[in-house]
Amino acid sequence: MASVKQISVGISFTKNLGNFQSLKVDASVNMELQPGDNPEVVYENAWATVQDQIRKGLGKGQPK
Repeated sequence: MASVKQISVGISFTKNLGNFQSLKVDASVNMELQPGDNPEVVYENAWATVQDQIRKGLGKGQPK
């Protein structure tokens, strides 16, 4: 049976600034699983990491 050894998550957000301008923020992370890691938990952590990076890139800081 195949096993998951690495999880990659990426996200891109483009915001229209008006006047034919836009801001694009990208974030991605590669997470290597260690023996005993739960892939679903690692995926959730990876997703939270890229979402946080997008928020920072948009100048929104930490979620409340």
